[in-house]
Amino acid sequence: MSAEQLQDIILDAYDARPEFKEYFEFFLKPDVERLLERHRTRLVKELNRTHWGRSKARVSVIKKAVKDFIGFRPGSEAVLDMLFLSLHLLGTTERYIDFTDTQTKYIRSLTVQIMDFADDNEMASSALARIGDMADSGIYSSGFCRMIKESICPIG
Repeated sequence: MSAEQLQDIILDAYDARPEFKEYFEFFLKPDVERLLERHRTRLVKELNRTHWGRSKARVSVIKKAVKDFIGFRPGSEAVLDMLFLSLHLLGTTERYIDFTDTQTKYIRSLTVQIMDFADDNEMASSALARIGDMADSGIYSSGFCRMIKESICPIG
């Protein structure tokens, strides 16, 4: 393709698809905090889906929000912040709302994902400290704290 054809395709994609527009705008002027806040809003909206004290949040939507954020390639620290933000929001929601088994399993797998990502990016000690701080903070339920601790250090 010629440069002009590529330019036309990019401009068409920019006009036609909001996700392309968001990506190109981030690529041209990266603002990680703004991007993180936008994805935080998506997570909060999903986690606020409840019925009679039970969570109706879809794990697939939460995973997609995290995956979309990672797709922007904002850097390892920002990705780790997004993963911890997701875990934090799940933890604060779980304190007041009953989660399904699928959501509980996701909390465990997200904790493992955090540690795997941190280990791959030489941030394991800081991630472990952050998980420890979360577990000791007192703002999450004891079940959630036990769950994240056992996810990184299984008992038995």
